[in-house]
Amino acid sequence: MPVPTPSAPAPPLAAASVPAEEIAAQVAGLYGPDAARMAPCLALGTFERVGSNWLSDSLRPVMPQHNEPFRQQLGRQHPLSPCNRIPVDLSGAALGALGRHHLACALSDLYGQPRHLVKETNLFFATDTVLRLLPHSPVVVLTRAPIGVASSFEHGRLWERWAYGQRYTQVAVTARSPRRRDFASLVPLDDPAAPVALGRLIALNALLLAEALADSGRDVTVVPYEQHVGDRHAVLAGLAEHLGITLPSGAPPSTPGAVRGVLDPTFVTTGGKNELVAELAPGTADLVRTHVATTVARARAFLDEQVTATAAEWLADDDRYDVRGPTTPRRTPARTQASAGPVSPAAYLPVAGGALWRDHLVTNAEMAELLTMLQAAGLPNTHLGTNLLVCPMPHERGGRLHRDARTRQWKISPGYETHPASWVTWLGAAAVAAWLGARLPTRAEAVEATADARAYNCDYAVGDTSPVLEPGRSSADVHHLVGNVQIWCGDGPALAPGTPAQRHLFGAAWNTPGTSDAIGEVRSRYLLGSSRGVGIRPVRDERTSASTGLGAWELAHRLNGWIDALDGPARPTGELDCLLISMLTGS
Repeated sequence: MPVPTPSAPAPPLAAASVPAEEIAAQVAGLYGPDAARMAPCLALGTFERVGSNWLSDSLRPVMPQHNEPFRQQLGRQHPLSPCNRIPVDLSGAALGALGRHHLACALSDLYGQPRHLVKETNLFFATDTVLRLLPHSPVVVLTRAPIGVASSFEHGRLWERWAYGQRYTQVAVTARSPRRRDFASLVPLDDPAAPVALGRLIALNALLLAEALADSGRDVTVVPYEQHVGDRHAVLAGLAEHLGITLPSGAPPSTPGAVRGVLDPTFVTTGGKNELVAELAPGTADLVRTHVATTVARARAFLDEQVTATAAEWLADDDRYDVRGPTTPRRTPARTQASAGPVSPAAYLPVAGGALWRDHLVTNAEMAELLTMLQAAGLPNTHLGTNLLVCPMPHERGGRLHRDARTRQWKISPGYETHPASWVTWLGAAAVAAWLGARLPTRAEAVEATADARAYNCDYAVGDTSPVLEPGRSSADVHHLVGNVQIWCGDGPALAPGTPAQRHLFGAAWNTPGTSDAIGEVRSRYLLGSSRGVGIRPVRDERTSASTGLGAWELAHRLNGWIDALDGPARPTGELDCLLISMLTGS
């Protein structure tokens, strides 16, 4: 993927209170007259389980992907997080210096040529602000009939697994803020049963999305889930024409369906579904339908008629489903793949070129140890909702690292101690490498080292990460030279002075293709970005060894110094990124 070079050095981001439109203009200004052509396409779901993963995987060969950067990668305190219970406030006090810097870099990361795809579902009250931050972006609205969503929730136990009871309360409290008080009637605090609450939330998110899009003049395409189940080729062809992209030849990925042999098929898109069936207990479908309709009806008292009509249209198609009682067992929480045994102390082995490659990926246990020590040294991972080193996702959303506020220790989801660390930012990866007396490989080194390697654990073969010791390999081998997770590199694309820095990603992950073309694709992300499929592979050379490693106190001192610099005199974001890189790598 070629990385565009902005037209001029980036101006510093204002440190005081700035509206979303001003931040958006500053970032779009980096790309001058090309901003509209390079702005990302937003794929916004009326709810979860609307086919967004299928869409992402279908378009991945031609559109770089960003999976829920607002909903997933921001902590609860962040003003843009959909989990924040207060109205959106992008003032300096609400974001903090690190938050302001992160937001500018994150938005810049979404622009590119070819156009990127940004998938978001369930933004609720953050929807209008996200649209204001990306004013040039075309929108694809992904819809699904409510009982189809409910069936997926029932089959996957998603209401319990994803803590939607808490989510309902959070949304209901937010609806009672002064600016959003009209919406309080749509989400009563009456301890509703799960099907009732689900119907209300489905309708509320659709209404908020319809309202935000109503007067935006936005280029909008609607893709109903039911339509792409019926004719996937036609849907993709229409999208390709609308977005001005050319899809590769061959069959598109199947619509998610039953998949055997993987630990957790929740996000797998390699199965197949060719019929519309809602497997729901007696009465559940009626409860969901009734409370979707009631919520939309109540909204007519204060929302424009066109807004409610649009939402109602998106929430139609219940009658296209064959409603049956559950015939397949509900999914149980994912099991971990059996560990290949204890992980021996790391060795660094020759592969190709001059660098020595660590024989296994950095584990969750190692990452948790460093996070705990950095916390004790005065460097918390999260600052006003902006994550510095890792994105601490809930376990049921793929997170394996969790901070225990009571003990001030970082814990690991049981059974995942020897799995590779993921959801790690470049900053986190570089910090781990420096702590281990190593560095991150360059992209060229990674290409050379993996020239004849075959990916292991990719393309949803397992449905999750696997232990870092690869079956069939010995202590004399490098395990998962390709596969399990992609890795951060120590270098990145050349960009204009002052532009937010990016660093390359390389390889294949459990949830990405393992073809040679996919492995070698040139891609990069900003320094505080993270993903469930990206981890850490340190290397050593003549300048690095165990004796050159930095202790946790030294790392904390350097990184706190960088955060302090963010709150100093205004400087271009790229200049501040270069300062961070030099603090961690000396380059």
